[in-house]
Amino acid sequence: MAMTVITITNAPMSLRGDLTKWMQEIATGVYIGNLNARVREELWERVTQSVGNGQATLSYATNNELGYEFVTHRTKQVRVSLDGIPLVMIPREESHIGDGLKSGFSKQAMYRQARKYGGKKRKRPPTKSDDLSTPYVVLDIETDGLDPFEDNIIEIAALRIGPGDSEEFQRLIKNERKLPNEIVQLTGITDQVLEQEGRELSDVLKEFIEFIGDLPVVGYNLVFDMDFINAKLRHINQPAIKNWKIDLLALVKKEKMFLKSYKLEDVLVVYEIDEPVTHRALGDARATYLLSTKVNEFRKQLDRKPR
Repeated sequence: MAMTVITITNAPMSLRGDLTKWMQEIATGVYIGNLNARVREELWERVTQSVGNGQATLSYATNNELGYEFVTHRTKQVRVSLDGIPLVMIPREESHIGDGLKSGFSKQAMYRQARKYGGKKRKRPPTKSDDLSTPYVVLDIETDGLDPFEDNIIEIAALRIGPGDSEEFQRLIKNERKLPNEIVQLTGITDQVLEQEGRELSDVLKEFIEFIGDLPVVGYNLVFDMDFINAKLRHINQPAIKNWKIDLLALVKKEKMFLKSYKLEDVLVVYEIDEPVTHRALGDARATYLLSTKVNEFRKQLDRKPR
């Protein structure tokens, strides 16, 4: 179990009562306790459903670089990921964090990646793997924002890598709200594309779970992808994915300790992988697969999968 802290403001008394069943209120609106992942997820879902116009934050100990993780609900501060490290951002009309960031995205990065996607053909997926004895799945998703509880998945893709062959999974997902311009520019996905080619989230998640089976799931900054997928599974009353998970970002940071940037496109260059980061799920899953074949520690992690 992990130490967990929940803070709420302007919350109804009924919610405060629910929280005291599992946690101790050490100050007004501040609750602390040791919770397992299942209880924490269900309690946070109760908070987000019941807090109304109030605000809430959830912080808990976890095995990442900082030793903790957090999410927010209806607060000015939002969680953003910088090279896999969770940071707090206060959205502004014009933010001064970094070089021209707006809503957590760099204009320069958006235009650069859009040009990459529009100007280069996608390379063919891997047709076979090397001498792998343990098959695995490489995952990537695209979303319309950074908050797994408030924002939506718009695309899921995965590669199932096995001895001698590979299979692909790619689905666009219908979205009830208009996509932010930043996302359209970054991914090339439009509202019209989702309307015409998108499928219902519940159907896509069902197919995705069948596709991955009980295989290990591999990704780059995998925490982000799994937080979104598990949040959406809980929303449709389905259990979270419990597969063995390997985050290549953590392995790269151990193997290449002094890189100036751990963005996927920069890491690919370091590992001499000539594959663009297109911010389309299938293309980025292919790039992540190639990275998995280059990271030395990956095979050891894969072989540690519980049998």
